[in-house]
Amino acid sequence: MTFPGRNSLDSDGIKIPPKVFRVGTLSYTMAGLCILAFWLLWGNFCIILMEEVWHSIVPLKLKELAAPNWAIGFIMVSIPQLLNTVLNPVISTASDRFRSPFGRRRPFMLIATPFIAFLLCIVGFSPDIGQWLYGAGLGRATGWSLGAITVVVIGVTIFLFRIAELFINVLFYYFINDVVPQKVMARFLAFLRIVGMGGGAFYNYFVYQHALTHMRVIFIAAGALYFVGFALMCLRVKEGEYPPPTPRQDKDKGLLALARLYARECLHQRLHILLYLHVMVWTMATALGVFQVFLCLALGMTLHQLGTIAAAVGVASAVLTYPAGILADRFHPMRLMIWIKFGMVLLLPLNFVWLFTAYAPSVNFWILVILSVLNLPLNLIYAATLMPLYMRLYPREQFGQFCSFMAICTASVAVAGGLVGGLYIDWMRRAWPDAIYGKDYCYRLMPPWTLFFTGISLLLLALLYKEWRRLGAESYVPHSVD
Repeated sequence: MTFPGRNSLDSDGIKIPPKVFRVGTLSYTMAGLCILAFWLLWGNFCIILMEEVWHSIVPLKLKELAAPNWAIGFIMVSIPQLLNTVLNPVISTASDRFRSPFGRRRPFMLIATPFIAFLLCIVGFSPDIGQWLYGAGLGRATGWSLGAITVVVIGVTIFLFRIAELFINVLFYYFINDVVPQKVMARFLAFLRIVGMGGGAFYNYFVYQHALTHMRVIFIAAGALYFVGFALMCLRVKEGEYPPPTPRQDKDKGLLALARLYARECLHQRLHILLYLHVMVWTMATALGVFQVFLCLALGMTLHQLGTIAAAVGVASAVLTYPAGILADRFHPMRLMIWIKFGMVLLLPLNFVWLFTAYAPSVNFWILVILSVLNLPLNLIYAATLMPLYMRLYPREQFGQFCSFMAICTASVAVAGGLVGGLYIDWMRRAWPDAIYGKDYCYRLMPPWTLFFTGISLLLLALLYKEWRRLGAESYVPHSVD
């Protein structure tokens, strides 16, 4: 596809005006759209590296410190999602209604950026802080071991880090929805994922194998890159002008009245309720993802092998993501998603392979490669359709509010999922003890959990599809709630 440039002429020699893309009060030529894409993709690259570092290394460190599975699930899943439940609606609604010369999203993200970078560095030094506290007398005062104190330090640090990080996780996609034209949204989101996957592939292949031996250096480098890179993106991408926020009729009736109004607006339509339920159950299905690395290690694989697989998947994903984005632009995300979820349910029983037979580590490596290849296109298309589906079903004027309510729903489930999922693994360890079935056999029992909840999510998605069809299917246009 070609686009007319500044000096393009038609067959009669008449100058063709450049194509203009609009969103709100913003307008872009093709060159302007490319500059916008560059800075947003760069900002996303910084976010991805920051997320990869803490999310991949902290579970390994907790496992090295002999933390129980319920504690790992609580720190890695429950704490972040509990904060998401409490703070997401506040951040989302406040930014929807905020007005300033710098926009409604950028001020929040800029303020949070230095705190995120600083706390990311502190996470890297949490073992040293734990050592210092233990030596300073906390061990004698509490009777805790050095490992227990270090686990608590990591938990507290992650708690503070996630408070700051929420401002970015919550607002970055709202920011994109405000500044990127809807006409190219799905393809842009595809490019966003391509860059993210490229960053993830780089990290997994070159850095992940050094996760425990060079923890401090990795966290410091990630914090410095994030601070400089993301702040620069915030300064370079401008927001448009927004109409004044709609006055709240219940503003003088207190916080409880506002909460009731917020919930009533988000729950006024059956279509949205079914969407919330579908994603909530899917969140429960993926709650054990944090333990996947322990399954692979129990099967005899090394961090280098896992990083290689993740990097290869990342490169393949980068190649295939743009076609997935084209699919999401060409076909309604609702139609794509129901077929993808059906395919996931069909493929999940293949993960039961390790329940019945023990294989050599080299064989386990290739089994994991095959499973990754089979699941890759489904995961890519699902990821390509989820945010465009929100954008098709939520009213644009209240997009942040509806996304925040979805976040409350999923975070509430994830809080329970992180803790209950960890307890589930511990229960499986007692039912299938290591002494009889082999070290860490309990992690092989994760697929039944995933299949059960994925099947329920498919059922809810089918009901959602039926409701969407009743409302007019592709002709359905969401409107703001009065």
